Amino acid sequence: MVFEDTDRRRTLILGLLTLLAVPAIYFYSQRDQTAADDPSAVTIGEAVDAAAIAVDDGPQRPPIVVADEDPTFLDGPVGEPVPGLSEIAVPSRPETAALQLEASYRSTVPGVRTCLLDAVGPGITVTIKNLDNGRIVDCVTASAPEGQVFDVVLHTEAFSRLADVTEAPITIELTQ
Repeated sequence: MVFEDTDRRRTLILGLLTLLAVPAIYFYSQRDQTAADDPSAVTIGEAVDAAAIAVDDGPQRPPIVVADEDPTFLDGPVGEPVPGLSEIAVPSRPETAALQLEASYRSTVPGVRTCLLDAVGPGITVTIKNLDNGRIVDCVTASAPEGQVFDVVLHTEAFSRLADVTEAPITIELTQ
């Protein structure tokens, strides 16, 4: 079926009228319905009697019943008026004060968990903390060779757990 110009105009006008008429009819019918359902809606100059404003729960709602008993959430145990003291866990202090030293690496250190230093005796397990990023490594001390330039020398793998090897030397904190 082919539309001519006249048919196209008629279709356009009918479509526009429909778009305007349907919402107008809907809103008009809703306004009339709410005014008829609400007995408390009174126009100016109209007399109002008390019986007309009586509240109705509607046909499908149960009647409103007010109970004289306390609500359920008020029953039950009563908390202490003065709460007890809270215990705060404080970590113990290290046996010795932490030392701030410089650390580097060498691949010839015997053992991955061995660190070479003279500040502490050999065979003691110490904790080394990188002060820049907070990473921690535990190692066992060994005597440093003569002429060692840095305070602590770690194996390359142990040092890489603390920092990138390109950052050597780093500032560390040594604790027992």
